[in-house]
Amino acid sequence: MAQGGGLWGWMQSFGGTCGFGQAPKTHSMWVRAAPELCPQEVPGVSEELLAKIDTPGGSLEEKLEHVTDTFRSNARHLESLQQLLRLRAIERRAAEGSDEFPAEVESVISKGTYQDSFLQAFDGQSFPLFGEQVIPYHEYRLALEVHSGGAYWSSISTQDSGSVQHKVEIVSASSPAEGSATIISHFGAAQRGAVFVWRWHHLPEKGPYQLPEWLDKVLLGEGNDPLRKLQAELEVVRRWHQQVRADTAQHIKQGGEIKDPYIREVLRLWPSETDAQGIQQLKKCAWVEGLDARLFVGRTVVAHRIPYDAIHTIVLHAHISKRHVDEEEVAKEGSPPYRLTTSWQWTAAAPTTEQGLSRLMLQERLPGSQQSITEIPGSYQSLTEMPGTRQPRHEPPSSAEVLMDPSSSVPEGAEQNDWAADTSTPAPEIPEKCQI
Repeated sequence: MAQGGGLWGWMQSFGGTCGFGQAPKTHSMWVRAAPELCPQEVPGVSEELLAKIDTPGGSLEEKLEHVTDTFRSNARHLESLQQLLRLRAIERRAAEGSDEFPAEVESVISKGTYQDSFLQAFDGQSFPLFGEQVIPYHEYRLALEVHSGGAYWSSISTQDSGSVQHKVEIVSASSPAEGSATIISHFGAAQRGAVFVWRWHHLPEKGPYQLPEWLDKVLLGEGNDPLRKLQAELEVVRRWHQQVRADTAQHIKQGGEIKDPYIREVLRLWPSETDAQGIQQLKKCAWVEGLDARLFVGRTVVAHRIPYDAIHTIVLHAHISKRHVDEEEVAKEGSPPYRLTTSWQWTAAAPTTEQGLSRLMLQERLPGSQQSITEIPGSYQSLTEMPGTRQPRHEPPSSAEVLMDPSSSVPEGAEQNDWAADTSTPAPEIPEKCQI
């Protein structure tokens, strides 16, 4: 037999001589990393979330909502561990050699119940139990607070309830009453009892952290509650967005970003009306006569840009479409054939002058970059060279009129492509009228 192996050891050695030996076992040379061992550079913000909110462009409202939901989840995760954190607080103070809590306080912390005599003995005192920075510049702290009720309860006898055990309630800052700092702010000054309270504390000296400028500015604002700060910023952005949308008709008619003179002139004279709130609204449909529909139908253009900050801009898009019905049916129905659709979309802010020059230099180095857009089939010039056609008018259009004609000549001394891209050049004058 194998020495020290017994019967099982002898069988293994004998089987090995016959070719039935077990394959050697290989053990893993790595261990699973724990989040506590590799703390994040930004507290409470994962790399995935940071990459998403730091990307230029996109909806700022969605970013604020995503950040708020993440921070609230971080707070509620700690709240779910409050019983374990209470026990650890007592053990940690004993291990660190700090001043221990009174025996009555430790009993309330560990059991979660108290008697009325406890309120009289520790009225107005607060005992910190835990604190962790789960949001940049903000620490979430758990404490035991004691309130006897003040003058309201001074005239009420509580002798009969001296032996009754009351449960210690829990008040969190992520409840529907967001951000309340103490039990008094939740239930009033006459509240009586011992409670475990979660409270936010602003720590502006922490950091700095690699956060987007807009988020860093919000979190460094005054106040202890970061969720309230984010909610206030979200309301500001929504009000600003609503005001911008209310001025859609004005921005469409100005058309500062529209390069095409025909589309710009059609949108400038698009009919509008005033709603019940006194806000000018564009009509959904209109008549356009005396102008070839191929010059303005089916093309989405950028009408206006409004920047909110350095990396977020909201852009107004306009699109004119035509109903796919015969002219005779349109005349019988009496409804305008052309429909205007507008939409606001978040996008990245316009590049600076240096960024624009660098892009221009890069385009010049690319092959085929010298080709003019007018040489590409189906480009703007090919459309403008199409002669305009006049359709018979069966129903009278609206009273607005515009002087323009696609068959008119280009101003002297200007190239066709340059004139088309110049927004400062007015539409060419013609002897006849195109009506909208």
